[in-house]
Amino acid sequence: MLKVMSSPQKPPDSIHNPLDQHGSWDAVYRDMRPDDLPWNAGGPDEDLVRLVESGAIPVGRAIDLGTGPGHDAVCLAKAGFKVLAVDIAPSAIELAKTNAKSAGLGVAIDFRVEDVLRLSSPASTATFVNDRGCFHELAAKDRETYVRRICDVLVPGGHLFLRTFSEKEPPGPGPHRFTKGELEDLFSAKFHFMEFKDGVYDGPQTPKPKTYVCLLQKKAAEVRSARKAG
Repeated sequence: MLKVMSSPQKPPDSIHNPLDQHGSWDAVYRDMRPDDLPWNAGGPDEDLVRLVESGAIPVGRAIDLGTGPGHDAVCLAKAGFKVLAVDIAPSAIELAKTNAKSAGLGVAIDFRVEDVLRLSSPASTATFVNDRGCFHELAAKDRETYVRRICDVLVPGGHLFLRTFSEKEPPGPGPHRFTKGELEDLFSAKFHFMEFKDGVYDGPQTPKPKTYVCLLQKKAAEVRSARKAG
């Protein structure tokens, strides 16, 4: 039987990694127009809004990782969360502060320049961690460190919202494309998956990059271990 071989699917021209072009995250935010940032949706993540409004993510103390333009941090603060928003890029923090001030929340959010792998937050101080595109930019060697650190800062029963590129996005430059199995292997020891679904990244790119959307909850076993360690 003759098999017809399809040619490899090329990634859309719009999928690129500004970090490769600008050399650092600070330079990305300093040199690019905010509207041109591939991950800038111009507002909060729609799935984050849905989960907060439904009560699936209870109001409490939140950490917004890789806050970027700060739209998710503003959304959480408006919903009543006490928000710590961090980014490794000082220029991103300045942009986020500007957007928060425009929303009337200039002093309501604690903005800090921090590395997500070296968060200054003490253990068990956050009820919720938001990650819309930070984890999938980490080097493979740093992923387990990330999982341990997020588990550490969360209170018993705390939640993590995670959006990453999925393997359904064609190969090419940009963030790592996670498989469902990779995410389960990395997080299942410490977290329950409360939601795991397909999604897309809202932003200026066309077509919109394909993602996985996960809501995770810290396992009770991790709670017991933390109590024994104390």
